[in-house]
Amino acid sequence: MNSNLKRNDLTALLEQVKLWRRHLHMHPEPSFKEYATMEFVCEVLAQNGISFQKGVANTGVVALISAAHHKENQACLALRADLDALPIQEANEVSYKSQVPGWMHACGHDVHTSILLGTAVLLQQHREQLPRPIKLIFQPGEEQNPGGASLMIKAGVLENPSVEELIALHVYPEMEVGKVGLRSGLYMASSDEIHVEIIGVGGHGALPDRFINPIDVGMAWMQSCKRLFEEQCPAAVPQVLTFGRFEALGSTNVVSSIATIKGTFRTMDETWRSQAKAILQAEALDLSKKMNAQINLTISEGYPYLKNDMELTGRVQAILGKELGNSNVEELALRMTAEDFAYYSHHRPVCFFRLGTGNISKGLTHAVHHPQFDIDENALEVGIRSMFAIAVS
Repeated sequence: MNSNLKRNDLTALLEQVKLWRRHLHMHPEPSFKEYATMEFVCEVLAQNGISFQKGVANTGVVALISAAHHKENQACLALRADLDALPIQEANEVSYKSQVPGWMHACGHDVHTSILLGTAVLLQQHREQLPRPIKLIFQPGEEQNPGGASLMIKAGVLENPSVEELIALHVYPEMEVGKVGLRSGLYMASSDEIHVEIIGVGGHGALPDRFINPIDVGMAWMQSCKRLFEEQCPAAVPQVLTFGRFEALGSTNVVSSIATIKGTFRTMDETWRSQAKAILQAEALDLSKKMNAQINLTISEGYPYLKNDMELTGRVQAILGKELGNSNVEELALRMTAEDFAYYSHHRPVCFFRLGTGNISKGLTHAVHHPQFDIDENALEVGIRSMFAIAVS
């Protein structure tokens, strides 16, 4: 354990953090509607004498813990947690099961928020050890475009005082509790949503000269785009083009006049990201003319790629190795999922790391976004120790 943090500092606090996490888990709220969660965060901060501003980007909270000997307007380190939940019906039968039908903290944001609150309490108690001020960012809307991080940045969260570096953690049920994982450089992908409406001519399935089947048009468009992506994507650039929904409400002998397609495009290069979206549009225009159908393509731009600053991540890795033991700090693989913390990485050096929350012996193995996702609550201590060690180092 970090020499700056005594065991008795943590013991009583951890029981409180566990209660905070269970309360938040029972009361999940949708993206950008985290009103009760915001008030709960503010109540805990106020009870512990931590100054804060609420209502940032509507439901966000920004707090500041001043270093004991800081200079006026001294740049700070920011620690971030997210507040929102997912539209998932929880399937766990636990005492802290979600009390909101159809909503669940299935991505661990209740864990992130509780850990940051616990870290805030300890940092407030140990202000004399801080080398610089600590800004605490409790951010709304991580799960929904345009991403709460982008709105917090527009609201000025990186200024007054200026943020030098940002740190965030994220639950990782694939990793056993007690461990953390990091990756320097590129780590997570950008994410764009693809929405397509194809308008053809409906008719009787036995009379092909009288209909234009939007299913045929959609299949041709998807296959053409996937082929072009494979041919034109630079060899070293990771990418994923996946179509997860294709719907046309016809029947065995009824051709629908309309079909819809939904998909996702992910990559780790902004130049290719732009080129790829141009290909999707060009192929839609070309096939519309060739197949006498109308293809209406909408691309909802999501989060950018996330790149961990190599120097900062190296420092964090050394701190966590000392705090938790080097054997408990692992290197992560590239991941094609997306995270709106990426917005911060395009403005400041960041380190986004993973917190092991799984426990095979307890059956806690379900992935995030699963209705039976849950954590080994011993991860709360590991998360607080990690964040505290980074802040005071």
